Amino acid sequence: MASIGLFEAFLALFCFLIVNYFLNKKPFDFLHIKKTLQSYPWNWPFYGMTPGLLVRIHRINDSVEVLENSNMTFPFKGPWFAGKNVLITVDPANIQHIVSSNFSNYIKGAEFQEIFEVYGDGIINSDAERASKLKKCYQALLHHQGFQKDSMSVTTSKLKDVLLPLFNHFSEAGTVVDLQDVFRRFTFDTTLVTITGSDPRSLSIDMHENEFVKALDDVAEAIVYRHFTLRFMWNLQKWIGFGPEKKMVEADAIIDRVCAKYISAKRDEIQQGTQDGATSWFYFSHEARS
Repeated sequence: MASIGLFEAFLALFCFLIVNYFLNKKPFDFLHIKKTLQSYPWNWPFYGMTPGLLVRIHRINDSVEVLENSNMTFPFKGPWFAGKNVLITVDPANIQHIVSSNFSNYIKGAEFQEIFEVYGDGIINSDAERASKLKKCYQALLHHQGFQKDSMSVTTSKLKDVLLPLFNHFSEAGTVVDLQDVFRRFTFDTTLVTITGSDPRSLSIDMHENEFVKALDDVAEAIVYRHFTLRFMWNLQKWIGFGPEKKMVEADAIIDRVCAKYISAKRDEIQQGTQDGATSWFYFSHEARS
């Protein structure tokens, strides 16, 4: 047993020295190899590219570099026998082909729907005829002149009355802010005002935490976790109730409660005749299709 352990240790050290040699070699002949090793996550035996993902997960710029060096489409190899191989693309032509011109060819299937179960029977989880009907319904809303007018008005108002004064305040106070968080809150507020007529005011000087926004973040985190974890493992966590799966269940309850509140308020407005815009038309058309 001791001799086997010594041999394995020697082999690991030898491999490390070889890899280190190629990474630090200066001559021109090895520059391409060095660039390749540093730009792409390695496809390791058994583990696939998962180790490289874990090392780079906190550095989004590395992911952008990988996509740029792979012509905007990258085949990610997961662990052997885990069924976690993923094709990642940001190529506009590919996206147009998948989500628009040949949408019907890309069936999501039961596994996809189970991973995204928190979104229910919406367009994200729908296939075939239902997906086509929902897509037409959403497209009709987005192209409705009333909706476009309301959206422009809300966005302009929020930009003028909230975002710019907020930036001025941060500038005068010398406050360091997270721009990603600021624009996420801006998008959330304008979207919710346009759709529901209610302003959550998550974009403010105190930048208070909004339970709905946090729930959406927890759902997104859990869905990513499901993509890179064996199915039986996240199902076990869901059954026991811990980790990202526990957050998913709690977030799902919050989303249902908040959405039910907004839907109820919108229904009351429509019944009382105090709301007669594009979203009202969308509500009735969606009810008819359900």
